[in-house]
Amino acid sequence: MVEEHTWLRKSSWNEKDEYYTPIILVEPILKYIPPQSTIWCPFDTEDSEFVILLKQDGHKVIYSHLWMGEEYDFFDYEPEEDYDYIISNPPFTVKLKVFERLYALGKPFAMVMGLPILNYQEVGLFFYNKQESGKNLQLLIVDKKVSFDGNTASFNNSYFCWGMLPKDIIFEHLEHNNSRKHFIGSRMMNNSFGSKPF
Repeated sequence: MVEEHTWLRKSSWNEKDEYYTPIILVEPILKYIPPQSTIWCPFDTEDSEFVILLKQDGHKVIYSHLWMGEEYDFFDYEPEEDYDYIISNPPFTVKLKVFERLYALGKPFAMVMGLPILNYQEVGLFFYNKQESGKNLQLLIVDKKVSFDGNTASFNNSYFCWGMLPKDIIFEHLEHNNSRKHFIGSRMMNNSFGSKPF
């Protein structure tokens, strides 16, 4: 039997899934989180900018990552401790499975994802069906194509949310796109696990 979540295996590690969110792209979501919330970051280590900035903002953060062991597989794992929100940057190659799992968990969420995923018909149909059930997708859209590695980004990465925002579409202004002279990489890029998970 083929394992459902093949992205978990060392042999199927995919570079498309390993982009670490820089500070400038974490900051826009902070203002929409109530004070002293408990947040689960399910694709993050202690060096993630989500974990660091959320803690600095006064929130309690539970973080987990597959690098910590297969028992932390997002599709099977959920923290025992109660939490209010799920915020992270999930693996691109299993985007639809991630959203299915998020809605099944029933907690408000904010996930960084490329806006071009809306070009996928199955993704559009998924969110259409959620709208029909009263669980509208919300978008927090930044006005720049933020770079994750210092090079000019090919497309816009913004927040796909549910239950997080005061209205369904909000645009946020960024001072720059985090490329070239402005580049500041995520500290998760250089954490103790190395630049790749395996």
